[in-house]
Amino acid sequence: MQTNLFRKTAMLIEHNPVHCRLYEDILEANGFEVYTAKSVMDALLKIKDKTQDLTVVNTEIAGEQFLQKFISNVKCEEKTKNMPIIGISMYSKEKKKNVAKVLDGFLTKPFSIDTFVGSIS
Repeated sequence: MQTNLFRKTAMLIEHNPVHCRLYEDILEANGFEVYTAKSVMDALLKIKDKTQDLTVVNTEIAGEQFLQKFISNVKCEEKTKNMPIIGISMYSKEKKKNVAKVLDGFLTKPFSIDTFVGSIS
């Protein structure tokens, strides 16, 4: 496979293997090269190593304060401060309002593939 120098990259932070595969497939179908992480610490190390164009994170992967700290760390780095971070949750935006307010987008499960694609475009 030939590498496309202009291909977008995405960090996917998801611990559920079925959801991970689904989101990864959708991201790849929409032109992203996908890097996966099973924790926010793993993602933070990978993001510092290689800048991403997008991060998609399951908001249940870490405690609320830890997730807010992760987002804050990403947003204060010069090379990642403008990178959109999209949160995915089984809880409504109102229930996750402290995390949702620091995210660039928020999806509540279940959502359609079209909704997901719209949030990453």
